[in-house]
Amino acid sequence: MDSPTLDAPTPDHIAHNGRWWRERAESYLLLHSEQLPTRDPEWAVFSIPNSELDALPDVAGLDVIELGSGAAQFSLGLARQGARCTALDFSPEQIVLAEELIARATEEDGGVRPDVTLLLGDAEETGLPDASFDVAFSDYGASMFCDPLRWVPEAARLLRPGGRLAFSSITPMLEVCWHPKDDVSSTMVKDYFGLHRVEHDAVFFNLPYGEWVRLFRRSGLTIVDMIETRPREGMESNAYRSANQIEWARRWPAEMIWVLDRAA
Repeated sequence: MDSPTLDAPTPDHIAHNGRWWRERAESYLLLHSEQLPTRDPEWAVFSIPNSELDALPDVAGLDVIELGSGAAQFSLGLARQGARCTALDFSPEQIVLAEELIARATEEDGGVRPDVTLLLGDAEETGLPDASFDVAFSDYGASMFCDPLRWVPEAARLLRPGGRLAFSSITPMLEVCWHPKDDVSSTMVKDYFGLHRVEHDAVFFNLPYGEWVRLFRRSGLTIVDMIETRPREGMESNAYRSANQIEWARRWPAEMIWVLDRAA
């Protein structure tokens, strides 16, 4: 018997996080441009190529949606591998930046425009038809800034039978060790049970591992893998993580990539 489930609150976080990104979209792109390639997409804050992790299948000829796409670098990379991509984000500023990157990629590729459709919208309620995509994914997008109790069932609804959902996020372990002063600790500073909405400058979301598993089951998703990534040897810090945070991640799982399939 499943344990009691969490209730999804009113999504006021969508407006709040939209304002947060409105102020940061351009500076974020400038700060992280080297870690956001538009070829051979890389996962999460440790920049591990999807070609190494195989979290996503061969996407050539597939319909793919990115939920919380930012400036759509990941979608651009997949489109250059033959995918038909829809990049959805709730920030108009990010959509503008994505249009600029697509124009640049078109010029680099000899006038061939990557097959990326940009869509301004809410990953928790996309309004798109059922079973529209072969693959859905989120790389620290909807998976961090949207409520999983809303966006995971929505992603599952959008998938065709046998479709793949993959997404990255910080681990519950890192979340409970993340200090309010914006650094990590070797001791827990937050409650694990009841973990859901985390108030910071933006509103973030996470769940205990058991709640993640029950959510996937309710959404008709089967777990294929859960990859706990680690910093590469020689990485001391990057634009996402301080030296202390990188060292923490060498000892304990700091980020996770869930790989899930919808029942055929």
